[in-house]
Amino acid sequence: MSTVFPTKRGVIITRSSFPSTGHYAGHWLGSNKAAWEDMAWSIPALFELNLFGIPYIGADICGFLWDTTEQLCQRWMQLGAFYPFSRNHNHRNYKDQDPAVFSQAMIDSTRDVMMTRYTLLPYLYTLFYHAHVAGTTVVRPLLHEFPTDSNTWDVDRQFLWGSGLLISPVLTPNTTTVSAYFPNTPWYDYYTGHEVEGQYRGQTVTLDAPLNKINLHVRGGTILPTQQPANTTVYRFWC
Repeated sequence: MSTVFPTKRGVIITRSSFPSTGHYAGHWLGSNKAAWEDMAWSIPALFELNLFGIPYIGADICGFLWDTTEQLCQRWMQLGAFYPFSRNHNHRNYKDQDPAVFSQAMIDSTRDVMMTRYTLLPYLYTLFYHAHVAGTTVVRPLLHEFPTDSNTWDVDRQFLWGSGLLISPVLTPNTTTVSAYFPNTPWYDYYTGHEVEGQYRGQTVTLDAPLNKINLHVRGGTILPTQQPANTTVYRFWC
């Protein structure tokens, strides 16, 4: 790649890995199942691979093995939009799970969350750049940013992009709320810009999480570069 495109930063995904793989390639988490617990376990796995020096990492969204369900896949597409390596992928012996095979509501919510990802690609790219030159993490647990706050030490159902974007996905079936912990610093709802009220800082809060929404909060003081989203990263230059 470097010989053919000497001025470009290449994207390489490898099935195998070895010490220093993260310097050259991304990876994925292997043959997971279409199960709620596998979706939940993908978050601590992202933490681990980032610590191993492989920041370009993700799980097979909606599950590689077993047939998924619409609700599971809808929630997983929301979570997976914030995997560094975001890919819906399954085994050929199981039912199709592209969002287009499900309801219009599923299609709409997936489009919305993918447009959010595409909007935030400049921020994600910046995180990858820092990971490349300084060995930092792209996805990280709350405890890495707030090590003196003991409430963050066992939080593995939320995660951060860098230091500034908090993602709180729904990881259980048949629920339209999610419990989210907010460390004691200003936080702002990504969608509305409203500040999380002071009495909720340092607290676990129950947030509304309808089927078409994943909760995102921006840490106060964060510079969040964005772009106009489009069908592809190339097409957005003409939007």
